[in-house]
Amino acid sequence: MRTVQTSKQEYRRFLADNFKGLRLRAPLFYSWDIGLRFNLQVGATNTDEYFKEVTRRSSTIFESAFDSSDKLFLVYMDYKYKRRKVRFSNFTFNQIADLEREEISFSRETRLYEADDKFDVRNVAIIKLTVNRINYKNILSAIGHMDFPPRQPRLDKNGFLTNKEIYFLNIDKRLIFHMYDDRGLDVISADKQTIIPIYKKHNDWLLDHDRERINKQFE
Repeated sequence: MRTVQTSKQEYRRFLADNFKGLRLRAPLFYSWDIGLRFNLQVGATNTDEYFKEVTRRSSTIFESAFDSSDKLFLVYMDYKYKRRKVRFSNFTFNQIADLEREEISFSRETRLYEADDKFDVRNVAIIKLTVNRINYKNILSAIGHMDFPPRQPRLDKNGFLTNKEIYFLNIDKRLIFHMYDDRGLDVISADKQTIIPIYKKHNDWLLDHDRERINKQFE
């Protein structure tokens, strides 16, 4: 009898096969040899125009990295406060069309950022789906608002500063997309050729601080 893998098992196999040794954590760009780091900031912070541009840039880069039919893992991490678990009613899950509880695999990451801190624990939810089911613009907009309550939409409906992280792992293209906040986002890849089109198309948006390092990858 053939064993059917859970999304969690498939996700771990995907990382092991394509990103050996990588742990999903920020800053993703500095954890892998092939990657891009983009600047999302334009103009004065905390204006409507500023956040519109953050969402426009992040969504445009996302659309360059994902086709609507691509299969992906959406990985949602939430810092564990006492006994709190990932709620099915959270904002991110609500941005996924027709999501069923059975589609979600749960896991836990320990000592992700602090090797000696036993309280450094993340609850993790893993969902395997196709891009066309996700309202990614709303999710990216909420990530951009993370440090600016009470701007909406928000990852945390209570309006508090959050310790949530969301990673999009493109199974078909073998790349990972992570927007860390309103300042920027990272795209890493198992294959340099995969991200050359993104590098060329959005070159003006590369973070200048890391531009030299990024350019060396493609010399």
